[in-house]
Amino acid sequence: MLTQRRYLQRGSAYIVLISGYLAIAVEAPYLGTSISLWMGVPPILTTLLLPPGAALLLNVLLAPMWLLLISIALPAPVSGTHYVTLVVISILPLGWYMQQSRFLKSTDHLDTRSGIISRDTLSERLVAEVERARALNQSLSALVIHLPQVDMADEQFGQTTRDTLLMTFCRVVQRSSRRGDALGQHQHNVFWLLLANAGEAGALIVRERLMQALGETRLAEIGAIQAQIRICQLADDESAERFEQRLISRGLNLLEPDT
Repeated sequence: MLTQRRYLQRGSAYIVLISGYLAIAVEAPYLGTSISLWMGVPPILTTLLLPPGAALLLNVLLAPMWLLLISIALPAPVSGTHYVTLVVISILPLGWYMQQSRFLKSTDHLDTRSGIISRDTLSERLVAEVERARALNQSLSALVIHLPQVDMADEQFGQTTRDTLLMTFCRVVQRSSRRGDALGQHQHNVFWLLLANAGEAGALIVRERLMQALGETRLAEIGAIQAQIRICQLADDESAERFEQRLISRGLNLLEPDT
């Protein structure tokens, strides 16, 4: 089913892309000077519908054809400059995509080394913890932790400092929590610490212990580790899906300014 869905998505993208190419190619001789506006459609359409690498390659390969059509209404130097500028602008998302890919790879590497739960399996672990709490008639709490320094460390000091911050944070959490607690990464700077068999009082103790330990841990570039932590407790008869939604909402609230 998933494979069929991917084929349908790709097929739809190809149909839209080819239709756009044909429409621009057919109308190009009649657009006059307004072709300088429409000439941006092919590279941008390609970037939106194809993976970044394939989009860049196709834009380069089709450049002679588009320049030939554009030269009907505009001088060659002007049309060439316009098209190259639009192609450069259209590949800017490629740089963002590659940066995010590098970050995800480094995050996966971080998960492997630190032993924390990745986002892919965090929901499954949460469901398992809720089922376990129901079966044993126990409480279940979670700490939603936001590390605002992650973005700053990456932008000002680079990936190495960011990874050091995250690894140090994971070690502090593991030292400050109990053996059965599970730390998972929901976003690049938001973590969930699942506290099995812990009510509000127990979660508060873990929170205060963790806040103190993080405040006492200093890194050379950024100083003490800062964290915003909120407690979220599983309510009676609350489903795992509803509990997860509350955790996500609590994390989004922490990401807002002045929270």
